[in-house]
Amino acid sequence: MISGVRRSGKSTFIKQLSLGFPSFLYLNADDDRLIGATNDDLGSLLLIWEELFPGVRTVFLDEIQNIPGWERVVRRMHDEGYRIFLTGSNAQMLSKELGTHLTGRYVRIELYPFGFDEYCTFHQFTWNKTGIHTTIESAAALRLFYQFIEDGGFPEFLKDPDPEILRRTFDDILFRDIIARYAIREIKAFRLLCRYLYTNMTREASLTSLASIVQMKSPVSLKNWIGYLEDSYLIGSLSPFEYSMKKQLSRNQKYYGIDTALRNAVAFRFSDDYGLLLENIVWLELCRRGYELYWLKGQYECDFIVVEQGRVCMAIQVCWHLSDENKKREYDGVIEAYNMFPGSNGYILTLHQEEQPAENIRVMPVWKWILEQ
Repeated sequence: MISGVRRSGKSTFIKQLSLGFPSFLYLNADDDRLIGATNDDLGSLLLIWEELFPGVRTVFLDEIQNIPGWERVVRRMHDEGYRIFLTGSNAQMLSKELGTHLTGRYVRIELYPFGFDEYCTFHQFTWNKTGIHTTIESAAALRLFYQFIEDGGFPEFLKDPDPEILRRTFDDILFRDIIARYAIREIKAFRLLCRYLYTNMTREASLTSLASIVQMKSPVSLKNWIGYLEDSYLIGSLSPFEYSMKKQLSRNQKYYGIDTALRNAVAFRFSDDYGLLLENIVWLELCRRGYELYWLKGQYECDFIVVEQGRVCMAIQVCWHLSDENKKREYDGVIEAYNMFPGSNGYILTLHQEEQPAENIRVMPVWKWILEQ
């Protein structure tokens, strides 16, 4: 199963996978001619396929969540010996249905928009992880990273940089994947919530404050809305690190967006928001690598507590530029986290600064950290 936000390249990915098979069957469930299709229709299609293409046992089902009850037919296909590749744009729906009907019989891959390393490949730029680099090479990487902050990673937009593509993608997710599917009636309030979270991404917020902003009386309904946004991959939330699950659930969350260019296209821009764009890029990169993530708010604050196989392996601070005004705050946050979790590595990621002030703490550019990890 391949899941991810709309327009992240899932269809292209499975088409590339299909090249490895001599014969296969393909269905795009996002085709407008299939609006209203049911699992009975999918079962009938399976029968027709068997009639027309007997013996073909490899099937690609694209955006399968658009057909209600699809999981029953897929279970039957699996039992009959089909090799099945699925894509979908709703994380919760796919996981729930596959977990119910195909427990232990599937592999899940999450696909994100391009990260900076893939963006470099798209622009035919290479960076040797272990070599010594000239000032010209470093300047070229930094220049490309500046572009990446503005361009984001949606492949279609990179090929045709028209902001309307991003706004249309955003509206498709809101209206087709969420509002229509969950029958949301307060459309204006829902769009306001989306825009507010994108404008203020990386900042902590409580359900009560968000409910007040969008003028909703019920924080419970608002929590459901946020869940829908997360399931569609439009946003992600980050919980504070707490040993007590009860305390963790009662604390404020931080919210992040799936793409910086998408954020720039649909949210309000401010002159000083490059720091939050940088932090959002780090969050996305950590998600792409499959880490479990938290943020830390103790005496000081640390942006990311990174957990791998049940152990905290990294504490990361992100800031646009280390200066005399913010250096102590940034250092204190990562040192506090490092002292809480001995054996972890501390990073302060900036736009272009680099130094190693302590044995297990390193200041380095975000772009270099991405390319050399």
